[in-house]
Amino acid sequence: MRGPMALMMMVGLCGASCTGIESDADDASDVATGAAFEADVGPDGDGFDGDGPNGDGDESGGDSVDGCDPETVGEESGEVVTIYRVTDGQLDGVCMGAPEPILEESWEALAAVSPPEQLDAIELFSGFEGEGETLAFAGPVDDDDNDMFLVAVDLDSAADDFDELRLTVTHELAHVFTQTPDQLDIDIDPDSCDTFFNGLGCFEPDSYIWLWVESFWPSEAMDSLPDGGVSIDEPGGEDRCTLDRSFLGSYAASHPEEDFAESFSAFVFAVDVPAGVDPKMEWFEQWPELVAFRDRAVAADLDGQPSKFDRCG
Repeated sequence: MRGPMALMMMVGLCGASCTGIESDADDASDVATGAAFEADVGPDGDGFDGDGPNGDGDESGGDSVDGCDPETVGEESGEVVTIYRVTDGQLDGVCMGAPEPILEESWEALAAVSPPEQLDAIELFSGFEGEGETLAFAGPVDDDDNDMFLVAVDLDSAADDFDELRLTVTHELAHVFTQTPDQLDIDIDPDSCDTFFNGLGCFEPDSYIWLWVESFWPSEAMDSLPDGGVSIDEPGGEDRCTLDRSFLGSYAASHPEEDFAESFSAFVFAVDVPAGVDPKMEWFEQWPELVAFRDRAVAADLDGQPSKFDRCG
């Protein structure tokens, strides 16, 4: 099962993605699947050494960075203990707390399958100590724009199952790249939105999420979402999962953004999915930039990952 929803999140979408937990960051939310651990992870089989492009892995807490604090990340899901800054898609040293090997390995797991440019919108990568309900979340660093994002991981959960962690952080990255300015217009209010308003903004007509909605979420399903789609629909997700085999569990069926993120993580790692989900896997094939994630997973021999996705229908 995955956790809160992410971005919408922050604004309410953790509503849509949280396993019931509202991760916040006043705007950051979403959580994903179960995270996990494994020693010596990363493209080269070794953990992050604490030194980023600027060569400053400060073990005592790092330099002061605007927004590098628990208030920015949000502690509704657990106490924030470590924050790394990210520069040009690379971990660039600790800016709050002390180095956390499992968090560094989590980043390496994400970087192993992500084209470098897909990480450029992440500014902060954080670890928190939760209770296992919210396993990760993502959201804008600044409540007033969607240019830069943060991703946070439950450190304890991240040490339990590294295969599931790979799926989790990839799920969270999907929430990031589907809510950047080219995808989501935060200057349009709900009444003026002709596509789908998720609480943070209005999806562009050619955005991944709106095209996903048009392909897989009929109008009656969208109309049934609480708060016009700003909040997660747990009861509705259960009902949809019972009736529709195209979802990877009730969490995916609870909101179109969660459906996209769950399906995308399965696509990247070529997870063995039920036949009813195949059309969604095939949908990603039309986007070379998304196929590039799967190509990297295959090259790293990470395809065919085991998963804990529930089956629907």
